[in-house]
Formats: sequence, structure tokens, C-alpha cells
Amino acid sequence: PLPGLYAAGEVAGFGGGGMHGYRSLEGTFLGGCLFSGRTAGQSAAAAVG
Repeated sequence: PLPGLYAAGEVAGFGGGGMHGYRSLEGTFLGGCLFSGRTAGQSAAAAVG
């Protein structure tokens, strides 16, 4: 991990293949994208105050 660097969605490894592989359906990434976005947002908010 890099302090101060936050990522969500495809940048965090979800979508476009990522950890699921290129044969997966695009809709299967939605849960991971939402979870990583929420986690990144909470961490960023905690870091600034």
C-alpha cells in the first residue's frame, strides 16, 4: 500500500478481466466496484479528518 493513494473499481483490479478473468460477465464486477469504492471513500474521508 502507498499512503495517500486510493483506488476503486477497475483501477483496484475489478472489471476488464482483473481477478475474475476476461471470460467473466461485466455485471459480475459491480459488487467489487461498489465495495472498493465505499472502502476507498471511507479511508480517504478518515485520512482528511
